[in-house]
Amino acid sequence: MSVPADQKVRHDSRLPASGSDSAEITTEGRSGTTLRGLPSAARSQVWLDFDGTLTRVDLLDHLISKYSRDDSWKRIEEQWRTGAIGSRECLALEFGLLDITQEQLAAELAAVELDPGAAELLDLLGEFQVPTAILSDGIDAFIESILRSNGAKLPRIRANRLNVMQGRFELECPHSSPTCTSASAHCKCSSAQLLSESGRVTIYVGDGRSDLCASRRADVVFAKGALAAALAAEGRMFIPFTTLRDVTAELTLAWAHATGAVRRGA
Repeated sequence: MSVPADQKVRHDSRLPASGSDSAEITTEGRSGTTLRGLPSAARSQVWLDFDGTLTRVDLLDHLISKYSRDDSWKRIEEQWRTGAIGSRECLALEFGLLDITQEQLAAELAAVELDPGAAELLDLLGEFQVPTAILSDGIDAFIESILRSNGAKLPRIRANRLNVMQGRFELECPHSSPTCTSASAHCKCSSAQLLSESGRVTIYVGDGRSDLCASRRADVVFAKGALAAALAAEGRMFIPFTTLRDVTAELTLAWAHATGAVRRGA
């Protein structure tokens, strides 16, 4: 269902629209780097956002706006927008408003489409045996279901959980952090630090507000939408992309050049 622009939740995208003042990564000369300063596959680790990055739409926004019992989610949104509450509290309250059957939920999950380059990117990362994880403010079971139904590979997934308690949905945040300055449901910075392997260079791919903190700490960032706008406003370097096909093309070119190999199907 198409959600009216004035009713979109957009936990990950309440920032200005993307501009054109992006910057390329220029770290030539660093040991193990390739074209555009990208690290070689052997030195890379990749963290991926899910909603709006690996998928075409933000599923949580859609569910909350379509299946909320009433319009009180708009007041909760405004509290989040003004900083009165963090995203963890915001999501917990909004999920508590969901009125959706298991059959409806299954149908909504089955309807979610991946970004046109998602499967190819995951295949590429697997082919080069690059440590990869999805870091999401969404729901782990939703992510697994969507990836499986689209025939995509499942990397490591760190996301929130959703429990059903007496017919109501209850948010569980196993990857939150008491030190998270954004009071996020999922502290992506902490997850990235926990998963990081010594000696590897971090590549982050995202599109929204929840990706900003982790992107600031990454070595290389592919960004679009709200994340790209925020990084540009802060004067930070990133590689812009429209779909994940762009990311796959950049990495394929760089890694094939570094190894002297031609990727199958390229």
